[in-house]
Amino acid sequence: MSLTVARALEMEIFRNCRLLTGRAGLENEILWVNILEILDDLSHIEPGELLITTAHNFNVLSERKQQSMIELFAARKLAAVAIQTGHYIKEIPESFIRFSEEHNIPLIEIPPEVSFKSLTRGLMNELIRSSNSKLDLLGTAETGEKLESELAGMKKVWQNLIDNEETETLYLDMGRLNLSRREAFIALALTIRRDGNDNPERAGEIRPELFAQAEKAIAQLLKQYHIPFLFGPFDWKITLIIQADQLNDRESEPEIIIVRRLFEELNLLFPGCTVQIGYSNIRGSMGELRQALEEADRALQAVGIGLLERTSVASYKNMGLYRLIMDVKKTETLWGIFYETTAPLLEYDRRNKGALLETLKAYLHSGSIKKAAETLFVHRHTMKYRLEQTRELTGYNPYLPADALQLNIGLHVYHYLTAINLLHNN
Repeated sequence: MSLTVARALEMEIFRNCRLLTGRAGLENEILWVNILEILDDLSHIEPGELLITTAHNFNVLSERKQQSMIELFAARKLAAVAIQTGHYIKEIPESFIRFSEEHNIPLIEIPPEVSFKSLTRGLMNELIRSSNSKLDLLGTAETGEKLESELAGMKKVWQNLIDNEETETLYLDMGRLNLSRREAFIALALTIRRDGNDNPERAGEIRPELFAQAEKAIAQLLKQYHIPFLFGPFDWKITLIIQADQLNDRESEPEIIIVRRLFEELNLLFPGCTVQIGYSNIRGSMGELRQALEEADRALQAVGIGLLERTSVASYKNMGLYRLIMDVKKTETLWGIFYETTAPLLEYDRRNKGALLETLKAYLHSGSIKKAAETLFVHRHTMKYRLEQTRELTGYNPYLPADALQLNIGLHVYHYLTAINLLHNN
């Protein structure tokens, strides 16, 4: 059973909340919960969201802006709006209530004693239950056989794109999928595995079934978001591209919002599983498909071996120096850098129970003696003394930009060699 606004209001967590208007929209289905403190950037509101806000700066909005906001909510098919009073606004303006009523948008007042955490936890738990019910229906005629046929057709289109075949049939197929060869897109590489399953043979047995379920779930989610997409064949990972209008706005990094939403929904749909995603830079046309796939694959590998601070979602753009390090073919080059930079510090710390490596990390992260000393809870003179020891042991002066870069590369190489099990950190 889907989670409607009416069902949500019957939940215990909403017992002290009050429906102000919008009874005509009580059967709106809630697909996600979106929390915004400040109602400034609403460009990424999605259909079916329950928007929860404290309405910070709401009092400065004119009636005209309030009306424009409600019209935007209606156009984006928002499920409902819940506003908490008592913090930034004493009460919800009558004008906002009136505009909500005119557009049949349920408007809920949340008293100040109700925590957002309790609301979101309760709603997410309910969404998990309803999402699991939806997942069970993946094999039905509408969402099963038809979707399987669509996905099989997509993989033929994918292969033609990879082969760079400029045919009229390809353009027609892409048009049916609302895709364009000349529009911006990103590529994603994704893996999903059951938690606690470290047996490679058993993982091989369940992976095709699990990947097929995940692929169908992703397709349904992207259809729900009205985002054009295309799947490729999977072996050890799921590959796809998405092409959304938002990707043309490079400055706001909209791909992060799209991918993060996809990741969060998959975690809801597949409890007890680990989802990891790598995605490419925004590419300008399908002629760059191969490069985009390589970037997504590289980002996923970085996530998989734990290079990026325990994150489960990573972009190629944010891999930093690892973009260069992972492309080095000869490990002898990496070992040379390691022995020149990080190895002397590791050896000193091992023999003297020191903290030179930790000190260097903190300093290079901030570029400031003061900030690094505060992070490590040591005196600035201690920081300076340790950095001087680093210079003596490695020959690189952390205060000089060129030398600091060498040391930073050395730290990244050290983490990379450790992550791929070529170096054991005792």
